[in-house]
Amino acid sequence: MYMKNNSLKSISLINKQILFIDGLSRSGKSLLGPIIGSLKKTYPMQHQNLIDNLLQLLQLNLVNIKVCKSLINIFLNESIYYLNLSRCVNFRPRDNSSVLKDKNYKLFIKNLSRKEGDHVIDQIKDEKKLPIYMSHDLLSVIDLLDKIIPNFKIIYVLRNPIDNIYSFHSKYNKRYKGKKYDLNNPRFFSLAFEKKRRLIPYYATKNSKLFLKLNNLEKSTYYYLKIIEKSQRKFANFKNKNKIKIVRFDDLVQDPKRIIYQFEKFLNTKTSSFTKTACKIEKIPRLINYKKRNEKFIFLKKNINKKLFKKLEEKLFLYEKNKLFL
Repeated sequence: MYMKNNSLKSISLINKQILFIDGLSRSGKSLLGPIIGSLKKTYPMQHQNLIDNLLQLLQLNLVNIKVCKSLINIFLNESIYYLNLSRCVNFRPRDNSSVLKDKNYKLFIKNLSRKEGDHVIDQIKDEKKLPIYMSHDLLSVIDLLDKIIPNFKIIYVLRNPIDNIYSFHSKYNKRYKGKKYDLNNPRFFSLAFEKKRRLIPYYATKNSKLFLKLNNLEKSTYYYLKIIEKSQRKFANFKNKNKIKIVRFDDLVQDPKRIIYQFEKFLNTKTSSFTKTACKIEKIPRLINYKKRNEKFIFLKKNINKKLFKKLEEKLFLYEKNKLFL
């Protein structure tokens, strides 16, 4: 039984700063993560969805801030401790979060036989490496993130709306065979609610009737517009913008040298001898296929309703002018 005299206490974080590689689904985070992880004094990027989902629950007042902070701090401490023991570490060679792609991959192999204990914590504190986590849509709840983890930074990847929506739709339509929002899909990892025996994602709960009437491509477009608009509002009202670095995907892949220099300044670190290799693995620099992008544009125009497409065109115009986030 819960005792009124008990007060939930959050354990202090081992690491003094946390970096999130953030953005919408299919925005290019998987490409950026290994590049940031190639910089000096960084860990390889790790996946998570606990923080993403908890902060959305907090936004909906379905969990209180003390519980949220306690669970997140426990998760962050455990994950960085385990990473230094090569426990629960990704050794799948083709995954973007694979330690086999990391500059210190031999160390992770060696650490498979490392003894655990407080000496691991001491080393983590002494080395002061930067933990990196992939996140989804944290910019849309950045005010809450600031209360939970004050010493954070975010690199937000912003992809061309046409490419982003097309990629999101193509991947998930194929994965879920057109049934992403049906119940009992074990690969649906995002926060969702039930409405008429269908899954409603958290960002559509206020417009569930409208959302369920949309085709799958329109649902992908709805997601993009809803989260981008919310992120724009939160960014505009957020005072500590020095914690946020927004990078356009097009700029990153076409001119990585210039963008990586900006990351060095933002994170107060330098490239390592492995950074060029990381760029080569991610196949950058590369050219943008504008012909293919135009084909995607035509596809979207034909298959989503006029109201959604008009809003999409507005975001596309701002993206091309580099004015989505000011």
